[in-house]
Amino acid sequence: MTLLLEILVYLFTGVFYWWWTQNLTFFGLAPNFIFAGALCAAILAGPVKGIAWGFFLGLYADMLGSGPLGGYALTYTLMAYIVHLVKRQFDMDSFFSQLVAAVSLSWISMLFYMGLSLAFARINPTGLKIFLAEPFLNALAVPAVFQLFYRAQRRLHVL
Repeated sequence: MTLLLEILVYLFTGVFYWWWTQNLTFFGLAPNFIFAGALCAAILAGPVKGIAWGFFLGLYADMLGSGPLGGYALTYTLMAYIVHLVKRQFDMDSFFSQLVAAVSLSWISMLFYMGLSLAFARINPTGLKIFLAEPFLNALAVPAVFQLFYRAQRRLHVL
């Protein structure tokens, strides 16, 4: 039953991100809820489950995009691993830590994905507007997604 609930939370995260980007973008900008979900799952879950969530949410982002297949999956998997290493040293449940992690890991993830895209597909998928604004939009989205995932973990035993 827990696996089915996790699949539903995964699908809801992906569908919500797709819906938000189709209906609520502002000047072509929207928070990356898939990134926020991967980050929050890495914070809340154990190492194996957090990395698996990062991989599958990255795979979903790869299916939505047109870049190199598996680029986001690799990026979010490595991000989840880094979060697992860092959360031993820092309290990632606090609001400020989530903001700092969202901004810094957004930029690191975008730079890593741009490097993968340039190396394998010879394209630059991220514009300057997205590179400068999306980390701050992600920082606003991560605490809200964290609270939703935290409540799902406590009530439904998901993650």
